[in-house]
Amino acid sequence: MSNKSLEGLKILEMTEAWAGPVCASLMGDMGADVIKIESFPRHSLTRPTSPRYATMPGEGPVYERDALHHQGNRNKRNMAIDIRKESGKEIFKKLLLDADVFIEGYAAGKIEKLGFGWQDVQKINPNITMISIAGWGLEGPYKNMVTLGAGLDATTGHLSLRGYPQGDFVDTHPNFHSDATGSSTIFFAALTALLQRKKEKKGTFIDLSQWEGLVWQFPAILAEWTMNKRIPERLGNNDPHIVPHGVYRTIEEDKWIVVAAEDDNQWQGLCEVIGKIEWTDLMHQYSNIVGRIKGRTEIDAAIESFTKQYDGFTAAEILQNNHVIASPVVTPPDVLLSNQLHERDWHQTVNHKWTGPIMVGGHLWNVEPDTLSWDIPTALVGQHNEEILTELGFDHDYISALYANGTIGNHYEN
Repeated sequence: MSNKSLEGLKILEMTEAWAGPVCASLMGDMGADVIKIESFPRHSLTRPTSPRYATMPGEGPVYERDALHHQGNRNKRNMAIDIRKESGKEIFKKLLLDADVFIEGYAAGKIEKLGFGWQDVQKINPNITMISIAGWGLEGPYKNMVTLGAGLDATTGHLSLRGYPQGDFVDTHPNFHSDATGSSTIFFAALTALLQRKKEKKGTFIDLSQWEGLVWQFPAILAEWTMNKRIPERLGNNDPHIVPHGVYRTIEEDKWIVVAAEDDNQWQGLCEVIGKIEWTDLMHQYSNIVGRIKGRTEIDAAIESFTKQYDGFTAAEILQNNHVIASPVVTPPDVLLSNQLHERDWHQTVNHKWTGPIMVGGHLWNVEPDTLSWDIPTALVGQHNEEILTELGFDHDYISALYANGTIGNHYEN
């Protein structure tokens, strides 16, 4: 890897969807040797087999052309193992022997039934860090329930605050906060445990409930009820304490711009741009935030009268030049054309066997002097079976037998 920050660490990842896979990718970005253990012969959530679910171009297998899987699984080697078989368990035990971190995302109790709970893993490798990321955690009345992003978003109360006040929950877009933050939470936990190992000279087990990791990010939701006995309302694009704070139409059809003015300096600049300088006069009701909150409807209408004269990028530039918070609401193609991101070399072009050259999103941070890079394209199913098994001491004939008896594989059946 280009970056050497975590060079020498061996990470075993046995997770699906987003939080666990992205965490492992972050570690791979920084030089760790990440081995993704995919289930076999069952395919994962991001390895669809039906052509109707292909989200990337190409002629290869559908399960090798899923955009979510590609974005969340860079910089890893890949094995596909049936660890229900004794021969599969033997392989995994050898992988554990010198591993530094093992991240598993099974439902509570499943990994124990497979013979790789913390007590089992610790006997194999006393210095390993094991992180279980079951949605509800490993204990409690919900431990046998399975949940991912949608369930986490709903049961933390976050879903009840998303969307417009007059809308229904069914109108809420399926982008979930837990997906974005869960990977960083696991990453932080892993690095903390590794630092602790340097002090204590022993491994660590972390029961990381994704629900608990998410709910503490919404203290205002809980405080409104526990302290004020109020249920927070859905706000749409508004902020109860800031006016203006919203999304406004532009001259282009179904194109929008975000505008906000958080203080009097920004309010002054906004009024100058929209031709309402009299609203800044000390005697005017809108010269203070209390008056602006009462006049939200009129203020929003005046802003939209201005923004509807321009495209989003032009309006944003005019407003920003006058110290106003503003940004066009962009679509995915707009992100690909962003001058800011291109200037920072954020976009990466990766060549993949089944998709050809594709432009993908970059990294969460820049690191100097060892820059981050997408060194290993998202691996094919079982792409590194032979390579890793050879490293573990298995010979060619035995590896062939593992393929023959279904312990390992390199493709899924449709």
